[in-house]
Amino acid sequence: MLIFIYTTLILVAGLANKLFQSFSGQYGPGNLITDLPLVILTYFGLIALLGRAKRKRYFSESFWRAYFVLLMASVILVPILDPTIQSMTREFGVPMALGAYGVMVILLLPYYWGVYSYAYGKSCVWAST
Repeated sequence: MLIFIYTTLILVAGLANKLFQSFSGQYGPGNLITDLPLVILTYFGLIALLGRAKRKRYFSESFWRAYFVLLMASVILVPILDPTIQSMTREFGVPMALGAYGVMVILLLPYYWGVYSYAYGKSCVWAST
């Protein structure tokens, strides 16, 4: 349950940051359209964390395995495709942009581990039939 709570707090903080940027004019509807698929993908993982915490099955084991692969692909592709990171790269340089992205990835490591352990864990709900 701790990973679920931690991840929820991190994701809510990210959403609050987007709202703040929106009110200050730095984040517009175009940004939301670009971010929406990744936001949905990330927030959907909370279902896996809740299932892990409560030891309940949501969807299927193969679904969560595919979800985890897609999630890891997004971690790799975001620095390449995200206009915000591309903008940071132009403004501050590659090391600074990748460093900022790296901090975000490190903060979300418990989330990634939680989704992984829900999808692939031997002692998880999928082991008991």
